[in-house]
Amino acid sequence: MTYELVVFDIAGTTLKDDEDVVAKSFKTALSKSGIHIEAEELNRFMGYRKIDAIRMILEEEDEKVSDHVINAIHDEFLDLINQHYSTADIQEIEGASEVFKELRSQGIKIGINTGFSSTTTKIIATRLGWLENELVDATISSDEVAEGRPHADMIHSLMKTFEISSSKAVVKVGDTPSDLMEGKNADCGLTIGVLYGTHSRDELSAYPHDYLINDIKELNSILAENI
Repeated sequence: MTYELVVFDIAGTTLKDDEDVVAKSFKTALSKSGIHIEAEELNRFMGYRKIDAIRMILEEEDEKVSDHVINAIHDEFLDLINQHYSTADIQEIEGASEVFKELRSQGIKIGINTGFSSTTTKIIATRLGWLENELVDATISSDEVAEGRPHADMIHSLMKTFEISSSKAVVKVGDTPSDLMEGKNADCGLTIGVLYGTHSRDELSAYPHDYLINDIKELNSILAENI
């Protein structure tokens, strides 16, 4: 199979999240509305559109779901996460740029998709120089489509951008169950989970995938094997 596009997640897949910043920001935003959940318990909600994740958390906690409360928590989360990514010493996953370069040298497009908002994505991509240095061809965020993960809207949008007609020519790479379900729902040629992010092998094994990898640099050899 000739692959035309690889779609990567951000946090935990191509961007280091060593301090569990996303979960901790969720925890802080929720606590300011009187909802107290440990950061470790929020791991199951990673990868989803953040406002959807907040709604899921509230429903699971048997909290009365109010759009006003959801929006307030989401706004607080955005302030926290954008402040972090604007000022912290952020780093990409080791080897990510090299993988991007190698794939692009083969004529394969690099797409970044995420449960983050477009403002957060822009901050990260700009600070890491992904677009400026022509390492990434396009980014798309969950607030730019009708449905976030696990729906296939972001992948379909990237396919349209690059005029790719067959989803079998697309590879999806991510570190959460919602990433793997997104790849399955988009009917991607390959769906690959990474094990250095938010979820373990046992946790990801239950979800549809073709490979689970320990290092992003394994990707090039996998694609070469599946041509």
